[in-house]
Amino acid sequence: MVDARGGSMRGSRHNGLRVIIPPRTCAAPTRITCRLVKPQKLTTPPPLVEGEGLASRIISLGPASMLFLGPVIVEIPHFAALGRGDRELVVLRSENGSVWKEHRNRYGDDVLETILNGMDEDLECQEELGKKRIRRIISTDFPLYFAVVSRVQQESDLIGPEGGQLTSKLVPMVQATFPETAVTKRVRLGLQAQPIPDELVTKLLGNQATFSPVVTVEPRRRKFHRPIGLRIPLPPSWRDSPRDSGEGDTTSLRLLCSVIGGTAPAQWEDITGTTKLMYANACANFTTNILAGADCPRTAEAVSFANLLYRELSAVPYMAKFVVFAKMNEVREGRLRCYCMTDDKMDKTLEQHENFTEVARSRDIEVMEGMPLHLECSGNLVPVRKATQQPRCFSFQAFRDNRLPVSVKVRDSSKDPSGFLSFLRKSTKYEDSQHVLCNLNITMPPCIKVVGCEDRRRTLTPLALRERYSALNEPAMASMSAMERTELKMAVISEQLGLSWAELARELQFSVDDINKIRVENPNSLLEQSSALLNLWATREGKRAKMESLYTALRSIDRTDIVNMLEGQGSQGSQSRPGSREGGGRRHGDHVLSPSMTNGREALCANLKASDVTWQETELKNRTATLITRNGRLCSVCVPCFYTVTPLHKITLL
Repeated sequence: MVDARGGSMRGSRHNGLRVIIPPRTCAAPTRITCRLVKPQKLTTPPPLVEGEGLASRIISLGPASMLFLGPVIVEIPHFAALGRGDRELVVLRSENGSVWKEHRNRYGDDVLETILNGMDEDLECQEELGKKRIRRIISTDFPLYFAVVSRVQQESDLIGPEGGQLTSKLVPMVQATFPETAVTKRVRLGLQAQPIPDELVTKLLGNQATFSPVVTVEPRRRKFHRPIGLRIPLPPSWRDSPRDSGEGDTTSLRLLCSVIGGTAPAQWEDITGTTKLMYANACANFTTNILAGADCPRTAEAVSFANLLYRELSAVPYMAKFVVFAKMNEVREGRLRCYCMTDDKMDKTLEQHENFTEVARSRDIEVMEGMPLHLECSGNLVPVRKATQQPRCFSFQAFRDNRLPVSVKVRDSSKDPSGFLSFLRKSTKYEDSQHVLCNLNITMPPCIKVVGCEDRRRTLTPLALRERYSALNEPAMASMSAMERTELKMAVISEQLGLSWAELARELQFSVDDINKIRVENPNSLLEQSSALLNLWATREGKRAKMESLYTALRSIDRTDIVNMLEGQGSQGSQSRPGSREGGGRRHGDHVLSPSMTNGREALCANLKASDVTWQETELKNRTATLITRNGRLCSVCVPCFYTVTPLHKITLL
């Protein structure tokens, strides 16, 4: 809450998120809200073209459309990599969630002290904000959403019927000239020039081609009433061997152009034969919208080369951290969960709940959107590939759950369970070795076994579910259809999973968003959450859904007890005498009884001994039953899956 005295607040998720309401800018006491929003939650997310990407989560401010009496300050942390100097940040705003436009600060840093109006808040200069990756927004009103976007540096200006000129600051030789009456009214036009690093060309194409900067006129595919003039520098190989002025040699120099508008991907076309090129001062002059000049001796492959290069060039760079969680299942077996995080919480709630320990965290590392990442493990830890696990590689997606599960074994148990993890970028055709992004030393935490875990699982199992367990092994099971047997097994798994359902979801390759959605839709019942997960898995897999795949996943999360229960491998009644203790339960015939059921039976027997009835145990349909008689007449039977005395005429044996 803020009133005329002003106030400020910081984000709970990220301390860099801050909202400052200076004194005398609020006309009445107002509740200020600031939330992070996922783009997929919006009906119309910000329109992003190739080479653009969200630098932070979208910010929702409230009250929306509120007009303040003076400027207010919003500081948003971002995760864009700007170290190469060819990119910039721009702020987009939306008043209604459907239309987005660029937000322009009307106030500079020189008036910050005036804006604060004596308020005791520390405001850092732009240089310090850049080091901390924070974007400052100054506005006199709150839109519904703010979005910080990373893009290639762009020069823009209002161009009217009188014409004008735009020159790139990043590549000064790039220039766009707009003649008179090219536009009929004043509009904002932009010019982008993206240089192509020599090392990128060498990495992807070797020495097969060289390229000029990629030049873009914004907005894309705009129609001009008169042709506009464009100038871009020639590729390096042409500058090294100058041609005479004039139309020049067009056998190896190719002009490529894309006229695709909006947010659609660029489609490159070779327009060398239809466009007249004039050379002057190591530059080429011509007219078009989106273009690149390429010095390519193999002219037939110019377009494919451009597509390959532009795909890499348009990937948005981010600053991310690699974080590793670990857990030992056995003395020599363990599991790793590796994350490549942007703004994710470092203390992963699910990993903490499942007793994982953070064992390593990297510094901030530049990672490209969509970059394939590969993991290598060395030292005293050996990676183990399980059937349900993906290969040791994944692709980085900003603000997503970039997670890689890896099973490991200790190579030498006499040494410390430690090793080295290397995260590598996939090598290209013309690279001699893989590019290592990060090396981390890890030591596996000690193996901690939860005492009585199996007993507790059995004790918490409802008695009605024990009937289903028994039914799975009965002869009547053979008469059931395959679908009925599968449904029965799925029901047993749902009721037995408990808190392990989220771990099973991870093993079945469901995302964090899917897991959270299940939690939200079924907030009050673990059984409903487990059932929803299995239904979602069956729907996703369709005809490929096999119980064996589910069994393999259950074994991978240390829930072999469920598999044994369903397959009948966990109880071999013929090999143990009735009433013997094993694993905290008691065996009757071929069935394992939980401690609570055993206690119930013993209490029943004690009561019978103290009463005026006689009782005896017998084998009935391969099941131990207690026959209770009075004066020599059979009056009731106690079946172990109920352990309640039932009148004889109401007994139904499954």
